[in-house]
Parts: sequence; structure tokens; C-alpha cells
Amino acid sequence: MKYYYPFLFTLAYFLLPLIHMAFAFLALACLALPFLLPLGGRGRVWCHRLCPRADFLSKLKFLSRRRIPPKWLTGDRARQSLLTYFGINLFFITLSTLMVTVGGIAPIDRVRLLIVFPLPWSLPQLIPSPVLPAPLLHLAYRFYSLMLTSTLLGTVLALLYRPRSWCAVCPVGTLSKGVAKK
Repeated sequence: MKYYYPFLFTLAYFLLPLIHMAFAFLALACLALPFLLPLGGRGRVWCHRLCPRADFLSKLKFLSRRRIPPKWLTGDRARQSLLTYFGINLFFITLSTLMVTVGGIAPIDRVRLLIVFPLPWSLPQLIPSPVLPAPLLHLAYRFYSLMLTSTLLGTVLALLYRPRSWCAVCPVGTLSKGVAKK
């Protein structure tokens, strides 16, 4: 298989929302493809060759300490904990988007780390925001926040341990492994 430089997708993903936050919906490709490819008999090709985050983290090997991560960090409990945490994130993303839709809360207009902590600055938007309705803009910020949080966690693990240490606990990889087995 030809190598397509998936890490460029990661860079584009974090830069394109500076033009307009609607580009944050590209995260849906990273959430859907790992489950669709195994259904087509392709196995875990996403995790092994196509995942943009994994490819990006591999590029950090020159900064990495290249240590084996401790078992508590990559074991089943860590995988299940991270899967639960990101499941709760997706629940809050869905619930808050529904609340914005019915007018119960105002849409967020800042990126948040760990779903709670807003960044102290706004992302510049070269195209004005009214391109999207408020619920979709809110959802885009939530997706961007989720992707940024997981990429930062992966980067920290890559610097402290081996470059692709994140892959051992990645919630998408954990779930797609189950799909690939079936």
C-alpha cells in the first residue's frame, strides 16, 4: 500500500478551523473510518497504517524518551478508563448540543481541554461564524476540543514514553479492535 502521509491530516485538522470552525467536522472521518474499514474485511488497517494521529505521534520519535510505558498506563484498566472518559465526553457533547438546539444553554465559542477548561484565547475565524447554525457551531467546537485533548494526551505520552504509546489506550482503537474481531 502506498504511503499517504496521514500526519498531514492531523496538521490540517488543527489549522483549518482557524479559517472556520466547520472544518472541525472532519473529526467524523476519524471516528467513522476505524469502524467501517474492518467491516469491509480490511482488518485494523486504520490503526496500523492510516490513523493521522498515530502517524503524527510517530514523527515525534526524535523527541521521545523511547521508554516502555508502565503496565498500569497501557493495561486493560487504563484502556477501559479512557474509553469510559471519552464515552462520557461524547454523552456531554450530545446533551449540550441538544440543549443549545432547544435554547437551554448558549453555544460555546471557545475550545476546551478535558471538556471543562476553556482556553484563555479564541480561535481566529477568517470566515464569519453565521455560516453554521448555533447548535452545529457548538458541536464543531466540542469535536475540536475532544480531538485537541486526545492529541495533547497522545503527545505527552509520546514524549514521556514511546511515540505511539497513545495507541495502546486509544478509545477508537479499543472499540475498533472489537469490530475487527467480529
